Amino acid sequence: MPELTTLLTRPVAEGFPTEYLLARLQGRRAGLLATGRPASGKHPPQLPGASRQRPAGGELLESPWERLWGEFRWAYGQMNERLRAIFAPFFLWYELRTVILCLRFRRGGERERSARLLTRSLLAEPIRRALSAESEPAVLLDALAEELALLAEPLRTLGMVFRAEGEAAVEQRLVTLYLERVAGPPFDPLIREFFRALIDLRNLLSLAKTLRWRLTAPPLFVPGGSIGSERLERARTGGGENGADLLARSLPGMGRDSLSREDLESHLLGWLTRKVRTLGREPLGNGLVLDYLWRCSLEARGLGHLARRPGASPELLPGSVSP
Repeated sequence: MPELTTLLTRPVAEGFPTEYLLARLQGRRAGLLATGRPASGKHPPQLPGASRQRPAGGELLESPWERLWGEFRWAYGQMNERLRAIFAPFFLWYELRTVILCLRFRRGGERERSARLLTRSLLAEPIRRALSAESEPAVLLDALAEELALLAEPLRTLGMVFRAEGEAAVEQRLVTLYLERVAGPPFDPLIREFFRALIDLRNLLSLAKTLRWRLTAPPLFVPGGSIGSERLERARTGGGENGADLLARSLPGMGRDSLSREDLESHLLGWLTRKVRTLGREPLGNGLVLDYLWRCSLEARGLGHLARRPGASPELLPGSVSP
């Protein structure tokens, strides 16, 4: 299978030796733990608050997600070719958000919002060009699918799926096929372990939603997690409202305390964060890179919640990035 780095932009610089990058990330991670934000050197990301200027409409000039993309671009540019190949699936997972949002904006006629997302994207030029084309959504998806088929051959039919089933089906297929692909060979074991855990998290949340709202349509569980589809289906059909809770407590490291349906997402995010931290404790291993990137993504998630609250101040963000 061709390397997924072909779907990402190619930095001008060749990157640095792994030992150099790990040393840099150790320092930046220490700054993140101490201040609740990435220590970004010359131009650090700022928290929402008094130091941030807001236009008349009240929207932040730069969102937490935009600053996260700036941090990702920095990290990807510092990596050598070997590390870029290892972590390409992680970066591309977050770039699926860019693809999905651009498609939504384009369908709604919001070309400027789509263009703004692409200014900081790590996506390769052919994909950004497809997302920027003057085309109807279905035609745009035909062009985009030709590029994304590298991820999984069935993605080549995204335009047909849109015409037959609509936008939601396109998003579902894109996410499901991507997760299923990167959770297995030939990707690095570290990346596969992360995505297997992420699949468990997403499947359990889908199960909990189905049980809570008593939905009749079965959720589309993603294959590849440690909790198999048969166990998920048994919990859906015969496990009662606590089926997702019972399965979540079976995950190694989750703990045995009962989990409320309302807090399940936070507990699962905490479980995944602890798993990533364990992988990142080896100072000379690639787990440190994963740990730093994951901490930055949780930081953006936390700031995103704060930015949507009127009068939110940076003091409300805990120093720890745990959910």
